[in-house]
Amino acid sequence: MAVTIITGDALMVAEAVGREAGLVTGSDEVMKAAQFLALPIQEQFKRISTIRVFARTTPEQKLQLIELLKKQYTVGFLGEGINDAPALKAAHVSMVVQSAADVARETADIVLLKNDLRVIVEGIRMGRETHANTLKYIRATLVSNFGNFYAVAIGSLFISFLPMLPKQLLLLNLLSDFPMMAIAFDRVSEQEVAQPQRYDFRSLYIIFVTLGLVSTVFDFIYFALFYRISPEVLQTNWFIASVITELLLMASIRSMLPIEKAGWPAPLVVLVSVLALVITLALPMIPWTAEFFEFTRPTTAHLVLIMSLALLYLIISELAKRPLARFLNKK
Repeated sequence: MAVTIITGDALMVAEAVGREAGLVTGSDEVMKAAQFLALPIQEQFKRISTIRVFARTTPEQKLQLIELLKKQYTVGFLGEGINDAPALKAAHVSMVVQSAADVARETADIVLLKNDLRVIVEGIRMGRETHANTLKYIRATLVSNFGNFYAVAIGSLFISFLPMLPKQLLLLNLLSDFPMMAIAFDRVSEQEVAQPQRYDFRSLYIIFVTLGLVSTVFDFIYFALFYRISPEVLQTNWFIASVITELLLMASIRSMLPIEKAGWPAPLVVLVSVLALVITLALPMIPWTAEFFEFTRPTTAHLVLIMSLALLYLIISELAKRPLARFLNKK
């Protein structure tokens, strides 16, 4: 993110303000707007990113400079006077202070209620954190739903009963969605907020198909292990396995960095995830909940097997995620 001053003040005054603000280190970074706009268009494109202060700028010249900057950058413009209205209208995001002229306030997208420009930086950071956490939710939801959908659809072709009852599926979604919703309060790494991010649907598609296939393979492994015993055993054990694997998937997919470098999740995410795990293990153990949801009490051997496979699922997902992240970064 770069900051440029576009002002109608005299050259010397504008340069002094730029130096005091730490934007200007040399006189070659300050220029009169008329002098700059008199340059050939190719030279303007070349030098627009090196000029930090434009002085003696008319309203028409402000508009020209904003239009020129928009061809290379996403432009936010902060103004306050009537003569700023055209530039405010042209910018991608326009901001004014609360005491700005009525025309400027009506034109602007954002009115700053505090006389402190740091709120802009904080607002950008909060927006990037929200975007990053939204992507975490989308990635985790797409991968888990992709895996479960194909597992249920294909598994139903080979067995004579439902691999999971409708009320068990609803309970699964409820228990897995609580930690997913807590993702909104998750920590975000500095790397994720250092640069503006966009929704890259192609990358999302590659991620959910690749990791969704891993999830589907492990669902079939659970099917193969338990479907011959009884419908209740398969339904119960697959329910437990699905919740655990979704919780582990969320821990992995919350960042495309390796899990050991992604940092700890927010305390709320950890708390809700642990609570969901405890409830998942408790429901088949409590007689009246087991009867209501038609669960059967899992054996210790089955629980150990489910946990072991879930840990293996996390390892395989991480191994698949790392080359995937490198491939997407190159793109």
